[in-house]
Amino acid sequence: MDLSLDSALPTTTEQDVLQLRTLGVPAFDGARACGAEELLSQPMRLALLVYLAAARPRGFHRRDELVAFLWPHADAAHARNSLRQSLHVLRRNLPDGTVVTRGSTEIALSAHHLILDSELFEEHLDHGRELEAVALSRGDFLQGCQLADNAEFDAWVESERDRLRRRMVRAALVLAVRYEMDNDAASAGEWARVAAERAPYNEDVLREVIALLLRIGDREGAAGMERAAVTRFREELGVAFATQRDAPANTHVRAANPHKAGAQAVHERVVPEQARRFYLRARQYSAQRSPATIAQSIDAFTSAIRLAPDYAEAHAGLAFALIQATVYIGYPGIDTFPRIRAHASRASRLDSSLGEPHTFLAQATLCHDYDWTLAESIYLHAIEIDPTSDIPRQAYAMYLLAASGRTTEALALLNRARDVMPNAPGLNGFFAMACVYGRQYERARAESAAVIEFHPTYAQAYWVHGMALEGLGDEAGAIESFETGLRVTDRSSLLLAQLGRAHARAGNKARAREVLAELDARGEAGGAARVVSCRPKFLLRL
Repeated sequence: MDLSLDSALPTTTEQDVLQLRTLGVPAFDGARACGAEELLSQPMRLALLVYLAAARPRGFHRRDELVAFLWPHADAAHARNSLRQSLHVLRRNLPDGTVVTRGSTEIALSAHHLILDSELFEEHLDHGRELEAVALSRGDFLQGCQLADNAEFDAWVESERDRLRRRMVRAALVLAVRYEMDNDAASAGEWARVAAERAPYNEDVLREVIALLLRIGDREGAAGMERAAVTRFREELGVAFATQRDAPANTHVRAANPHKAGAQAVHERVVPEQARRFYLRARQYSAQRSPATIAQSIDAFTSAIRLAPDYAEAHAGLAFALIQATVYIGYPGIDTFPRIRAHASRASRLDSSLGEPHTFLAQATLCHDYDWTLAESIYLHAIEIDPTSDIPRQAYAMYLLAASGRTTEALALLNRARDVMPNAPGLNGFFAMACVYGRQYERARAESAAVIEFHPTYAQAYWVHGMALEGLGDEAGAIESFETGLRVTDRSSLLLAQLGRAHARAGNKARAREVLAELDARGEAGGAARVVSCRPKFLLRL
C-alpha cells in the first residue's frame, strides 16, 4: 500500500506556486520551496502562515483577531509589531502575491499561489477519491508542532487534527469495504487496520473493523483487536468496550418513538433496581447544575453503569454530566470529549430511539470539532427522534442557534418547548441565557428572576441573572446575584470568576484581586478561565 505524497500532489510548471504539506511534519514543495523552508524554523511565522491558509471559514482574517489569537500575552503595541514583522517575513519568503490584504484591517493568502495538502485531501474525499486522499496523509495535521504558552492556538491545531484524522479513518474504512467487495481480503484487512490505528478510542470504528475482519475470515486478528480494545477502554477511559456479543437482549430495548405511526409498545428496561436508583439520583444531581452536584451525578451515573453495563440512559446521562463538567467544573475538553463520545455512542447503539445521546454527539461535534454544519444536522435528528426531551432543544437553541447569532430562532424553539414541557427549569434558564447572548438584557433579567422565584437553589439562574444585570449596567445587583450563586454552589469556581469580573468592572479592584487570589489558590488544572471552554469563542466576550 503506497502512501507516498509525491505522486499525489499536483505537478505544476508555474513559477509562482508553492505547496505546503501540513499532514505530517510540515514541509514545502514546488516553486521557491528552498526560500520558504526558512519559515519551518520560525514557529510563530509558520503558525501565522498555516492559520491564514487553513482556518475556517476560508478567506480574510482581521488583524486585531490575529493579534489576539497568536500573541495573547503581549501588549497591544508589541503584538501588532510582531504581526507586521511576521507578515514582512512571509512576503519575503513566499511567491509574490501570496499575501493579500483588503483595506488596512484584513489579511488572506492567495489559493492560486499556495497549495495546501490538507485542502487537496478534503477535495479528494468530497469527490469520492479516497485513494488519492489517503496518499496525501503522512501523519496528523502539523505533527509535532505547538506554540509555547498559546493554549488557544494549540487547541485549534488539535481540533483540526481530530477532524482530519476522522476523515482519514472514514476513507480507510471505505477502502476496506471496497476491497472486501472485490474479494481482496489482504487489502481490506490492511485498510481496516489503518482505520483502527488512527481511531484507537472510537468504539464505532473498532466494532466496524472487528466485524470486517470476521467477515474476511481473520478471526485471530479480530480477537486480538477486541482484547486490546477491552483493555484500553477499561484502563485509559474507565468504560467498558461493547463487543458484538454484548448487544442487549430484546427486553432491554425501548421501542421507537411512540409518536410515530406503527410504533410498538414501550418495553420495560430490564436493569437492577439499585442501578435505576443510582440513575434517578444522578439525574436529580445533574439538574441542579452546580459543580458539587455535577460531580455527584458523575459518580452516581458511573455506579449505575457498573451495575448495569447496558443501561442506555445511564450512559447518556454520564455523557451529559461530563459535558456539564466542562462548563461548570473546568474539566479539560481535550480529555473529556473522548469519554463523552464513548458513552453517547454506546447509549445510541443500545437504544436508537433515544435523542439525548445524539445531542451529546452533536455537542462534541460543535464544541470539540467546530463542525457547525454537521452538528446542526445531528441536533435536528435528536429532536426528531425524541420529542419528549428538553435537552436536545435547549442544547441546539443555546449552543448553536444563539451562539451563531440566530437568537430569534433560539427563543422560538425554547418557547415552543416550554409550552410542551412547562415544568423543566432548564428550559427557562436557557431561555434567559439566550436572551443575554442576544443582548435582550431586560427580558433576560425578568426570565431569570422568575426561575429563581420558583427554584431558589437553581444555580444557573443566578449566573444568568447576574449577567443580565451587568448588561443593564447594574453592577451592584450583578455582584449580589453572583454572591448568592456562590452560596448555593458552595463557592463554584465559575460563579467566583463571574464575581471577580463584576467587581473589576465596578471598580472594586481590591475585592477583584481577592477573588483572583482565591481562584489561583485552588490550583485547578482547568482553571476558571476554562469552565466555559465548550462555548463558541464569541460568547466569551459578552
